[in-house]
Amino acid sequence: MSRVKGKERKYGTNISGSRIKEARSRRQIGQSELVAALEVEHRIKLHRSALGLIEQQKRSVSDIELVAISKVLEVSVQWLLFGEEKDV
Repeated sequence: MSRVKGKERKYGTNISGSRIKEARSRRQIGQSELVAALEVEHRIKLHRSALGLIEQQKRSVSDIELVAISKVLEVSVQWLLFGEEKDV
């Protein structure tokens, strides 16, 4: 966990990594399959190890990557960020 001025946060460099992993697992898609789909469908080049770091919340995820991941995994960006559907 990261520390911020003496207080612990519940996440590392991103808040969506654990939900990306959860959505990928629910759809029974491996990391290699997800990164391949991102490249083919959205021209997002992401190495499998980078996806692993995202899922472990050790690497940040860009907005473009997050949108593409949400489309491939068929979940909303709001769910990836907040764990629930939110009105924008």
